[in-house]
Amino acid sequence: MYSIIDVETTGGKFNEEGITEIAIYKFDGNNIIDQFISLVNPDKPVQPFVQQLTGINDKMLVNAPKFYQIAKRILEITDNTILVAHNSSFDYRMLKTEFDRLGYNYKISQLCTVNLSKKLIPAMDSYKLGNLVKSLGISISNRHRASGDALATVELFKILLVKDIGKEILNKLIIKNDTIIKNKWIDLLKNLENKVGIYYFYNSERKIIYIGKSKAIKNRVNQHLTGSSNKSLKIQLEISNISHETTGNELIALIKEYNEINSHKPKFNKLLKSKVKKFGLEVFESIDKLKFLRISHFNDSINFLETYSSLKVANNKLSFFSKKYNLEQNNSEDNNLKINQIIKDLSFPFPNMMLIDKGRNIDEKSVILIKDNKYQGYGYFTLNYQINNIEILESLISKSDNTCESELIIINYLKKNKVEKIINIGELI
Repeated sequence: MYSIIDVETTGGKFNEEGITEIAIYKFDGNNIIDQFISLVNPDKPVQPFVQQLTGINDKMLVNAPKFYQIAKRILEITDNTILVAHNSSFDYRMLKTEFDRLGYNYKISQLCTVNLSKKLIPAMDSYKLGNLVKSLGISISNRHRASGDALATVELFKILLVKDIGKEILNKLIIKNDTIIKNKWIDLLKNLENKVGIYYFYNSERKIIYIGKSKAIKNRVNQHLTGSSNKSLKIQLEISNISHETTGNELIALIKEYNEINSHKPKFNKLLKSKVKKFGLEVFESIDKLKFLRISHFNDSINFLETYSSLKVANNKLSFFSKKYNLEQNNSEDNNLKINQIIKDLSFPFPNMMLIDKGRNIDEKSVILIKDNKYQGYGYFTLNYQINNIEILESLISKSDNTCESELIIINYLKKNKVEKIINIGELI
């Protein structure tokens, strides 16, 4: 993860300057995922030549926040990242100077796009930001303003990432705050793909110690290897090898992650405990055919609408459904209709269906099979393969346990996300 930064300053004597504007774009290697832009009141005048260059004057900064007021936000957005800037030594020095004035020792690893450009794009007439991006066909607006220069640096960095055949940038990623992580991890990262799927961490005994899911596996694994949280540091001490499996799409990754964690029970997947099924929401029908909702202790024999890890969460969800669907306290035929709607909203679109989505490569599609409202499994087929036979379809899929949880994962996913096709296969059954 990278923090691509540009700062504008007051000018003046060395280490006496103040920041007048800052722009930070948090970049995951593909997209900007967060940003922070602000003028800053430096409590000192802006030098005349700087005013002329940037257009930032003293009057503009009177009501701007002072550095101490934005320091926390800067720490948050740059945490566990590599600072990237055009002439990064200057931007880093200014940040460190401001933090030093607050009594805080700010440290962050750096990548300089000037130095990288000289190595990866040699023989350019000029490596000044304005001249360089113009030569590369990168548009730049608001030149000499923090946001404009930082955005231009983002586009430049994208080009450098593509040209980084020798893994100059990758090697830097494995250095965090002057701590060198095991050299073998560089080779391990090289073998990972930046695609959606799941990844496995192993210890020296080849035992799985952590399983994760990500839309960009390499980027996520790198966060683990460079992180400074207690969990990251513990994993770093034990990790010996890494493997991964691409899934083509996030839904299959979610299903596979849950099933793999349940199967292997890795020591660092402590979030699994919060997903233990203790209670469930079920529909109960009385003798006179009236329906009502109730919370019950989890039992594999019951077809729950949803499952929960605690009674508090279960009761809160029951209250939510009662209010949302305006359920009456006294059961009635009208309640039956409302509960039928709840069942429909918490069920698959069709009792027998295929979910078709992206595969692991361009010539492949994935398929998830639902039969009689039960999850059967998932598989992959080539684009020229016609699925029109339920027996053939069932032979393609990989079946798994934890079908109840997998069904809930699919239902919840479809509420918020789209797949390429949902095919009603009732006629094939």
